[in-house]
Amino acid sequence: MNWAVKFIRGFIMLHKKETVKIEVLKFLGVCLFIFTSQNVFAEGEQDQNKLNNWQMKKIYQPGKRFLERENRGFVNIYDGFSENQVDQIMDEKFERIDHMMFTRVKKTDIHGDILIDPISGHEIVTDDGCD
Repeated sequence: MNWAVKFIRGFIMLHKKETVKIEVLKFLGVCLFIFTSQNVFAEGEQDQNKLNNWQMKKIYQPGKRFLERENRGFVNIYDGFSENQVDQIMDEKFERIDHMMFTRVKKTDIHGDILIDPISGHEIVTDDGCD
């Protein structure tokens, strides 16, 4: 049996009152929720960082074969960058912009912070015209 279950059962056995049992269960449920939600958010952020790092490497450190594909006319699609990142890439890699397409570009305010839709809570992205 799981150590946490043993702990909870032992704790409940020490306190026979129903209200104490309910409060302990509520407290443990909240702790469990917080613990699991933090892990989920951290994993999502790590996945996004990995995606951005992979895409940034293709932009700033392209391999020989990658550049050969661009020279043959291939276009590479990059997803989920902010407007500031796209502007910087366009300035720094101007000679390659004919081979780049950016989708779901995140809108930013004058400070460079990504805009959040107040109703949905999601990041606001530009309409790229693709349906």
